[in-house]
Amino acid sequence: MKRFAVRIVSIAWVFLLVTVLISGYALAKSTITIIFPKKVSPTYPGTINTEIFGKLVHEFSGGRIVVKVYPGSELYNVKAGLQALTQGAVQMMNPPNGHFVAYSRLFQLIEIPFIFKTNREFYSFLYGKIGNEILKSLEKSNIVGITYDDEGPFIIATKNRLITKPSDFKGLKIRTSGHPVMEEALRLLGASTVRIPLGEVYSAAQQGVITGCATTLAAYVTRHLYEVLPYVTLWPGRVAHVWVASKSWWDNLDPLDRYIISVTAKERALAYDYEVWKDKDKFVKEIEKNGGKYHELSPKELRIMRQRIAPLYKKLRKQFGPIVDEILSEY
Repeated sequence: MKRFAVRIVSIAWVFLLVTVLISGYALAKSTITIIFPKKVSPTYPGTINTEIFGKLVHEFSGGRIVVKVYPGSELYNVKAGLQALTQGAVQMMNPPNGHFVAYSRLFQLIEIPFIFKTNREFYSFLYGKIGNEILKSLEKSNIVGITYDDEGPFIIATKNRLITKPSDFKGLKIRTSGHPVMEEALRLLGASTVRIPLGEVYSAAQQGVITGCATTLAAYVTRHLYEVLPYVTLWPGRVAHVWVASKSWWDNLDPLDRYIISVTAKERALAYDYEVWKDKDKFVKEIEKNGGKYHELSPKELRIMRQRIAPLYKKLRKQFGPIVDEILSEY
């Protein structure tokens, strides 16, 4: 996949650079500045990917488009940033899909747990008909959906026991960042949920405020959460970053500017889809080296989990109608 992705990227880069050189448009128009807030730290993979996006857009535009990335909620947190984006004060963002439920309930469909068995199935969903329909649903809120990228392996980490069956969730207080479908699935499995920022998870686990956490494997390891929540199970639910732009700003761009930005965002999404999974084994070794335990649910264990959250599947069918039939065709 990596060589295939690099080949696509190389072709896109060459085409874009040649187009810019031939048109000479960079000399003819004023500079475009893209304000791009990020919640996560400067060293987090998602921030680094966004910085690379900015450098490439600057290069492809002949230096005319400047992307200013503000990591660590330096400028806005996600909620305030999206509000500023709808008002045109922020040009672009790419936060996790859970933050978009307030703008379109269709974003809940991305998080349905235990459905996508492989990365290929998940990406076919994101980049296919339903994924595009979900992006288009943002336009009523003055938001243009450009693309998605995979947030990577998602896990449930707990303080005292490894999750292998529904009864293991009983009595747990699990931190989430506010993904409603995930929270309902966890409650059906027997846990309660608590919404707290990721930066407060370590101390909350130490103090007993929570006994578990739902987050990405990368965030878990880089924040050393194995020191307080050492039992880790790969959560068969998915989360995506959503690349968006302010529609009022986007609609006023030159078509070539829109093309440069959208193609580069999609290229970085494709690269990130690969990169965010390639370190999984390294992260697992880090967990085990520090005394933690790691588990991936077997097919039998997955079937039992799906049976327990069947009421959620039924509810989603009732809420969304035919659009979920393809996603839930086997369940």
